[in-house]
Amino acid sequence: MKNHKFQQIRVQVKASGDSVRFSADTDKQFARVRGIHISMPSEQTLVGTTLGLKINGQEVFDDAHEMRMITCGNQVAPNNKFFLFEEFIEAGGSAIEGRVTDGGTSPAGAFPYDAKIYLWLVNDEPKPKE
Repeated sequence: MKNHKFQQIRVQVKASGDSVRFSADTDKQFARVRGIHISMPSEQTLVGTTLGLKINGQEVFDDAHEMRMITCGNQVAPNNKFFLFEEFIEAGGSAIEGRVTDGGTSPAGAFPYDAKIYLWLVNDEPKPKE
């Protein structure tokens, strides 16, 4: 069995300022969510856009959490792009609920676009804090 998986959730934003709710379930074969990465079509669509996220009823990010705080640009190596969670966030088929709210800074031609949320699911145990 694989020790990790990158689960993708696509959220389509249709217009400037849209607030889009989404839901999904984590893959049942993985124990925890190790990290998150968000891919946006451009830097401009990232400005002011927020993400709210709950996994298994546990609030991970409130609705006003700016996406730019948990993502990075192309200059970062692929293995370093994920925002890693220090706490244990259970996967194992957990319910995912969230909301993406567009920041309203993109030009009219940028719509619709997909915000791609990648969850890094793993089966290893978190490393103990030193």
